[in-house]
Amino acid sequence: MKDYYKILGISESASEDEIKTAYKTLAKKFHPDRNHGNKQSEERFKEMSEAYNTLSDAKKKKEYDTLRRFGGGRSGTSYQNSDDFSSSDLNDFMRNFKSGGKSYGFGGRESFADILDDMFFGNTTKKQEINVELSVPFQKSINGGDVEFAINNGIPHTIRVKLPEGINDGEQLRIHQNNSPDILLTIRVQPDPFFSRKGNDVYCEIPVNFAQMSLGSTVKVKTVYGSHVEVKIPVGTQNGTMLKLSHLGVRHSGKKGDMYVTMALSVPKNLTRKQKELLEAFANESGMKW
Repeated sequence: MKDYYKILGISESASEDEIKTAYKTLAKKFHPDRNHGNKQSEERFKEMSEAYNTLSDAKKKKEYDTLRRFGGGRSGTSYQNSDDFSSSDLNDFMRNFKSGGKSYGFGGRESFADILDDMFFGNTTKKQEINVELSVPFQKSINGGDVEFAINNGIPHTIRVKLPEGINDGEQLRIHQNNSPDILLTIRVQPDPFFSRKGNDVYCEIPVNFAQMSLGSTVKVKTVYGSHVEVKIPVGTQNGTMLKLSHLGVRHSGKKGDMYVTMALSVPKNLTRKQKELLEAFANESGMKW
């Protein structure tokens, strides 16, 4: 059997785009229009076109890969699609092999590749995992708890799973099912309007006014778990200053992160007459002109 991967110069794990790119590159080089009268280039072009036609078709590629694993075909021969076999010949062949009392016939819902995998490799293709992505609110990812999602692998049903406390965006959970493929659940955490997260640390920004920054103050800040803590703003704090609150971050895998609070200067759009007079007095004292 010809090695189509070698012909196209790609690995067996090549993606569809990589297969297509490899073929286009070789086609430009060996196309008959560019190599008039060159029999060797003509044969090379036919060979790589044959390889591309098989590897670019998901069904043909699966059957070709299975036949390679099975060791089918003589070295150097072309791959033949299972549809080219006669029904009677293949039925005769399949009748000689049974697995657990299960007979295999041609023309059923199972492909030739599925049948060979079932007989010789335990049908590993049917035991592949099911990939599912689940979007959860930020707060649910912090606190953990039960979530549900729907799945349809022949029979529609709902699965409930418990998220661990502090699960990260992109973290995966493997769910084992009896007599069914495993589910690989990827968690996608929705953004939060107040908090952001890096590892087990959380970040937020609070608005503070000029007087609070200049004179110092104490403000209440909400933590990621919903409680409130008092944060002392030092005298002369500058805009953008970040204060660290130890051990108030995310609890995850036995560890606890920190919370970082950034001071953001909030400028009032409207002032009372008294506030304006006081600010003007401050400006005059500072030698400011306006």
